[in-house]
Amino acid sequence: MTRDNLKRSIAAALVAAGVLFAARSAQATIVDLINGDSGIINGAQFDWTPEQPTGTGNIQPFLRVQADGVEQGYNTSGAPVPFDDKVGAWTHDMTFTDLRSTTVMVGNTSFFKVLLDIIQTSNSPLLSLDQLQFYTSPTGSQTTKDVSSLGILRYSFGPGDAVYLDASRNHGSGSGDMFAYLPTSAFAGTSSSDFVYLYSHFGNTHPSNDGFEEWSLVVNPVPEASTFFPVIGLIVAVVSTYELRRRKVKQMAREQSSSRVKS
Repeated sequence: MTRDNLKRSIAAALVAAGVLFAARSAQATIVDLINGDSGIINGAQFDWTPEQPTGTGNIQPFLRVQADGVEQGYNTSGAPVPFDDKVGAWTHDMTFTDLRSTTVMVGNTSFFKVLLDIIQTSNSPLLSLDQLQFYTSPTGSQTTKDVSSLGILRYSFGPGDAVYLDASRNHGSGSGDMFAYLPTSAFAGTSSSDFVYLYSHFGNTHPSNDGFEEWSLVVNPVPEASTFFPVIGLIVAVVSTYELRRRKVKQMAREQSSSRVKS
């Protein structure tokens, strides 16, 4: 092989390696919550959730979407709704203050925590979440169909990214199916009064076939009485013990002082 041919062969090999590296780097991420329990896409964590309580005080729904096959929508109080949003009390504007109330710590990192509850038929329970995006904007109640114009894009799936879900892993509507943890750092600079838009798209791989899909804020729980009052009791006991010891020390000091005076 001549030197020129060798150079061309090396150059071709480098180009091929670069193309292969780029293809691998751009490979889509699939979080499989059908067979697994957790995964990460673009810094956000997605966990299957066993039986999340959904009563008043536990969650705050803000978006419902429903259509057969593929469905999409974002939360807004505006009308008419832009896509497959369900009109009603559970599709509405959300502020950054609302989202911030869900802050949780996972290790040393803070996240915003939202819940997804899906409804599928029992004989076809699978559903794919094909796109998830968060936008912030000072303008509420938008109804545009140009999702990219909603505001500042804070989080997004990449091309081909998806979460695969199985409604049969929990007991139907109202039990919750997935927690999404969004890194709070992605929302740096957001004003408390800004509006937050969650856009989601379902059904490309596993189509929707039954009721609505619902997104909710997860309310940070107040300690129950069974766990709260024992702590209070412990504090009271510690304070009482301290007070008794303090009184005994003062009494001993008075007795010693009286004894010195008599002698």
